Amino acid sequence: MRRYSAGLAMRAAATGLLFVIAACATTPQPAAVLRGEGLGSTWSVKLGEPSPVDLAKVQVGIQASVDDVAHDLSRWEATSSLNAMNASRSNDWQSVSDGLFAPLSYALSLAADTGGAYDPTVAALVDVWGFGKAGRRYEPPDAIAIKAARERVGYTKVALDRAGSRIRKPAGMQVDLSSMTHGRGADRVAEYLNSLGLQRYLVDVGSEIRARGESPEGGAWHVAIEQPPPEVTNSGGAGTRQNGPEQGSAAGSQRKTAHDSQSKGTVARIVNLRDAGIATSGNFRYYFDYNGRRYSHRIDPRTGEPVAHALASVTVIDPICMHADALATALTVLGPDEGLQYATNRDIAALFIVRSGDALVEKMTPRFAAYLN
Repeated sequence: MRRYSAGLAMRAAATGLLFVIAACATTPQPAAVLRGEGLGSTWSVKLGEPSPVDLAKVQVGIQASVDDVAHDLSRWEATSSLNAMNASRSNDWQSVSDGLFAPLSYALSLAADTGGAYDPTVAALVDVWGFGKAGRRYEPPDAIAIKAARERVGYTKVALDRAGSRIRKPAGMQVDLSSMTHGRGADRVAEYLNSLGLQRYLVDVGSEIRARGESPEGGAWHVAIEQPPPEVTNSGGAGTRQNGPEQGSAAGSQRKTAHDSQSKGTVARIVNLRDAGIATSGNFRYYFDYNGRRYSHRIDPRTGEPVAHALASVTVIDPICMHADALATALTVLGPDEGLQYATNRDIAALFIVRSGDALVEKMTPRFAAYLN
């Protein structure tokens, strides 16, 4: 295990860490860099070779790939396939798009394998704790509200008809696939670039990354994982933004603070990535403090409450970025001990960064260590 000083900061999105290309001034530059927006975030593509088609057309194709994922999986796009499924008041079978069925199928299999630590039906709990579509809150919900939300959660209540691409779930149950949406976006962009015959690229969608082939300098793409920041309770801290309630509201007490931090800092690890995806989940990016306790946006579906262990972040590498994205969330919920055991037993490439007093302790699986050489 490796220890770090806690006096560090980082740059991150609300649900995961950002990755940067480890490079110096003399590093060969990509053949092209394309950028855009989608899925509530930004995307970028670095091409390690000239495109066989006009870059303007490539830009349009990438954007269309990202938008397709939003149309399938977004809880925030009113006309998405996911929202149409969630809005149904029927308990009968529903036909859904292939773009929704495949991710949901994987999510349910992961839920079963983790004993419900990962659960795509967790939306009601995410909302009641103030981290979802219902809007922010700055104090814990009462026990009655949590109990009511838990009654609408449970992956075992969902059935799939694989032959007919159909789903059956209780009316009122809300599915939330946010934990894999950016990873799925990176995969869809990669599929599009593959269709053009491109074999060297690095895709970043909302901080989840998919790489293929060699970097411009030769060899694997070098991707840096940024360091979690020090934990500061009941203060803004360096580089944080406080999202407090409106002035004069009951939630304006100084014992309550809420954070969505996007600070910049240093590198924890650099991995060599080729033909794989990488994703990070952090339970410190999006939270509120209340009466001296921190409440993370990572909800444990098994308890109905935010995780409370010392795990700061988990990074997972997998050939499929959507899988890496979902696995990082699952391991975050499982925690530093159970999660590490789960990942080791299944030969998952995972890096855990755990808070220990004022220090950060690094643990990794043997499969993850192989990406450091």
